[in-house]
Amino acid sequence: MALQRVDLGRVRRLALVGIAKHAGKTTALNELIGQASVHGRKLGLLSIGVDGERNDAIMGVPKPEVRVPAGALVASAGDVLTEGTASLRIVESTGIGSTLGDVYLAEVQEPGTVVLAGVRYQEQVSHVLTRMEALGADLCFIDGAFDRMMAAHPLLTDGVVLATGAVVAKTVQEAAQKSLFFLQRFALPQADAELAMLYDLAAEKGALAVGVLREDRLEPVLLRQTSSFTANPQNDPHWPGQEDVQALAVTGAVTDRLVQMLEGMPRGFRLVLSDATHFFVSLPVWRKFLRRGHRIVVRRSVNVLGVAVNPYAVQGYRLPGRELVAAIQAAAGGIPVFDVKE
Repeated sequence: MALQRVDLGRVRRLALVGIAKHAGKTTALNELIGQASVHGRKLGLLSIGVDGERNDAIMGVPKPEVRVPAGALVASAGDVLTEGTASLRIVESTGIGSTLGDVYLAEVQEPGTVVLAGVRYQEQVSHVLTRMEALGADLCFIDGAFDRMMAAHPLLTDGVVLATGAVVAKTVQEAAQKSLFFLQRFALPQADAELAMLYDLAAEKGALAVGVLREDRLEPVLLRQTSSFTANPQNDPHWPGQEDVQALAVTGAVTDRLVQMLEGMPRGFRLVLSDATHFFVSLPVWRKFLRRGHRIVVRRSVNVLGVAVNPYAVQGYRLPGRELVAAIQAAAGGIPVFDVKE
């Protein structure tokens, strides 16, 4: 299968993220599990949300089950830990509670299916990954909920496989355009050394930080405001003045609201954020910001290792697989693109 073009050789932690629900993420996960198992990797598996259930909780449609090999480690909540067909041995409690019960680490004794649930937050993901690796896992897959990009955070994972397909649009062209937006989001340019230092100061102090040009270098100025959701930087008492500010670093999520506030800055203004998982700007607002001569850059880039394409839509229609893959490949450049159904 074309999925074998995804290079897992130097990856220890890989996230799978769908740009929409039912995009084929679980199918891609199963193929990656099989590929890694053939190469003798000891796997760790967890989900941010719920994965592996037989039917979608909202739409009621059938979903692919997560298939796991013997020897793999899984993290899941007690209420669903035994819902699959795999034989499991509980190794330890993670100390994480959830609405489905406490989350445990278990080792697969006999292969089969599992339901993965109970892990919700970044610090929980980090803890579970650390414990899995301490127990011998040398490749961990993190299944990310379609509406939460946190699984792809570059401090958590080494790379991401994006899942897209017919579910996002009814034509090849529109599906490719929507997929391109996500690829561009994950391809945001990395900050240079000066902007990286500005962001690191903002992160250290827990505040917004602006960069003011002084004698050919950026001089940082901390603002009193701390939240990117509620901030109005130009009304901050420490704001140096619109003509002096060259950049703004924020540690939280960046949305349309903040970008629209800043679009009137002098040409060449730069907005620095943590990484692509903190970018929640709509395409029209982003385009307008870029047309003003501004840039959005990230402290850390996300490594996109592949794009999984599902030509079948849960709504009941199908797009031509080869045309869809070709259109998305044209948008993805050198990133491997593959049909999860082939």
